Amino acid sequence: MSDRLELEQTRPTGHGRARGLVSSRQSGSRIDATTFAAPEPLDDVVAALWRGRWDLSGQPAHETEILGDPCVHIVFESGDRRERRLVGVWSRRWVRRLEGRGRVRGVKVRAGGLKAFVDRPARDVADKILPLEELFGDLGPWAEEVLDVEDDPLAFARITTWLQELRRDEDVSLPIAIVDRITRDTSILTVERLAEVAGLGPRALQRLFREHVGVSPKWVIRRHRLQEAALRLEQGTVSLAELAAELGYSDQAHLTRDFRAAVGKSPRKFSRDVHD
Repeated sequence: MSDRLELEQTRPTGHGRARGLVSSRQSGSRIDATTFAAPEPLDDVVAALWRGRWDLSGQPAHETEILGDPCVHIVFESGDRRERRLVGVWSRRWVRRLEGRGRVRGVKVRAGGLKAFVDRPARDVADKILPLEELFGDLGPWAEEVLDVEDDPLAFARITTWLQELRRDEDVSLPIAIVDRITRDTSILTVERLAEVAGLGPRALQRLFREHVGVSPKWVIRRHRLQEAALRLEQGTVSLAELAAELGYSDQAHLTRDFRAAVGKSPRKFSRDVHD
């Protein structure tokens, strides 16, 4: 396997925060989190590489809360917990309590790209955390070494080389392109509109998403709107009424209802709490 990977750090979204992160900024500042660009041989199916480190010994625990996007993550974690796992698209709010010491390295697979590596429908792993060995069998000694090595370029070189060897002859360009279109095209607020721009019937679109994404097109559209709402509320750049209109909600009440269901608090309370 390759010795080292040249890592290019990417900028987080918004005011130094990743899109979808809804936990306390002040508490989260104790976690060293970095995102890197995917290497060129994999960047058509991998959105990013990422790493988190923490040492909270003698400190209060940190609770990470994320409004996840429709991506799958391949994760290697060391410290108090030692795991190699695949995290399917998470339709609920992701909550993880971090305490003690630990390090995690992950690969964020592009939404719709799972079948480039796994011969299973994406719906089968949605809302599940599976050991990598359950999906791929014995990984070999390199996978254990990745948990212990301190050097990120070395660790990610081994992980990405494995993914290149693992990659299947499966064309996932269409589902990836359709999900990407949702994030880029502000006119896509309904499944009907998405089917129109994708050139597919609604039923064909639903089948494609079940097989390759793991959640429905409606869920992806709604989650993107809620992530945008969380980011805009944190920045404090727009009123709730204006934001609801921009994101295609019929009124402020519908935005508040969806936001509270996903985040666990109202938009106004979120705006107050995110800086605590």
